[in-house]
Amino acid sequence: MGGAFDRRGAAITAALGAIVLLLGLVPAPGTIARNRETAVEAVYDCGAGPVRRAVTVGFLGAHPTDGRPGQPLRTERFSVRPELTPEVTAALLPPGTTAVTGTARLAVEVAQNGATARADWAGLTAPVTPGADGLRPVFTGEVPAITLGRTGEVVPGARELTLLLQSATAPASPAGPAPDPSSVTPSTPSTPAPAPAPPPSPSPAAAQPPVTAAPLELRCTPASPPGPRLAAWTVSEPTAPSAAPDPTSAPTTPSTAPATRPGGAAIQVGPAPLAPAPVCPADPPAGELDPSRLPKPPPGAVEGRLGASLCVVAVGYATVHKLGSAMVVNDPHGTPGPMHLNLGKRTVSAPDYDESDSVGLLRFPDASSTFLTFGFQPTSAQVTFEPEPVTVVNVRRGETFTTTIAYRQYLRVHDVTVNGVPLDVGPRCRTVRPFDTVLSGAYNFLTGGILDGRITIPPFAGCGNRGEDLSPLFTAALSGPDNAVRIRQGQLAGAGSAPPVPELPPR
Repeated sequence: MGGAFDRRGAAITAALGAIVLLLGLVPAPGTIARNRETAVEAVYDCGAGPVRRAVTVGFLGAHPTDGRPGQPLRTERFSVRPELTPEVTAALLPPGTTAVTGTARLAVEVAQNGATARADWAGLTAPVTPGADGLRPVFTGEVPAITLGRTGEVVPGARELTLLLQSATAPASPAGPAPDPSSVTPSTPSTPAPAPAPPPSPSPAAAQPPVTAAPLELRCTPASPPGPRLAAWTVSEPTAPSAAPDPTSAPTTPSTAPATRPGGAAIQVGPAPLAPAPVCPADPPAGELDPSRLPKPPPGAVEGRLGASLCVVAVGYATVHKLGSAMVVNDPHGTPGPMHLNLGKRTVSAPDYDESDSVGLLRFPDASSTFLTFGFQPTSAQVTFEPEPVTVVNVRRGETFTTTIAYRQYLRVHDVTVNGVPLDVGPRCRTVRPFDTVLSGAYNFLTGGILDGRITIPPFAGCGNRGEDLSPLFTAALSGPDNAVRIRQGQLAGAGSAPPVPELPPR
């Protein structure tokens, strides 16, 4: 009996590695032969709801000039530059907007030999951009590589553009209250009134923090469909040196048919297709902030509230210290689950300080994983997420941003098989108590970035059936401190939009 129990226990211990999928809760670079910087401008029709305006958008990037079939090619130093004139700002942005920051997401259609493929260039962010005679944010970031399986001319074209903008508006004047927002009609352009002269020698105590408005999503379409051509380059097979032609041989006629590399896809964007995320709901989720997670406001701070519905997807790796192995969390190529946010349920503003505290609800699908016990015995398991509401704290101090995501959760294991044979762990096999998860990173939550943290897994309880208690085996395999988690948070998307799914972070 003891030997059988030991063998069974070893198999179960290996099976428990599947649980690491739950711990986070939340591309190879292309080779470029030569690059040529290309600048293109186009007029886009942009708006939020019924209010729309013409916006001139510039696209700048170092595009490839040639390539080979099967060779990943990438546009470098790509940027999107919308010109938000005073007329556009008055019509589309909150009254009194003096600066913006945010993200841009550009749909790109890649065409070659009559075939097309859609690329999602979503990793574009802009720093805080002030402006007196108009706002000109510059959105930059790494874009996916493009791999062509055939020879021929390649043409990437810009299509739909989505801007998620966070606006800062001027504070109320010390001499009087700010203008009533209801007196401004968003759909009617107006000439901003001249700002009042500042009082002489203002004291630091008189400084007023800017007011941060709820994020605004502008959806833009090309005014002249289908949209501007960003660049063009040719994919061709390498030409080998050949001997001088035989003057007595008959001339040959070159083929005009595009060559196809055997087994190669016509057009592939990125290292692998990313799965889509569900559309973000219209209403913010219910839930309360955890007061113990909130930093102490600085002296003289003013509290407020945004209360906007936004969604985000986070993917990454989790490592169980006892097993010494890392697993994918929320696989971006599977069915990635989003986090639904009540963004800015509490805001704090002070001179040179902004804080946004948000409540998030996780709706991840069950995770699954397969392992090989001692290298030869396949083991699989399903894991269910049982999290409490998430508290997200994003703080700006000067030019420095920090993001902290904190919550408590149970994890439950079920549908375990060892070498194809079901192992009945019962319906209540989970951690004996919820465990704390705290992840942090130096980035703006609106634009996304890398989160890191370490968690302690508590013992397990309720594992087993028919009188056999398997909980000690789960505890021995996984419970303990110092389990590293690394997550890449994607960009936020507003209600009615699907949040972009990010690539896995570097380990």
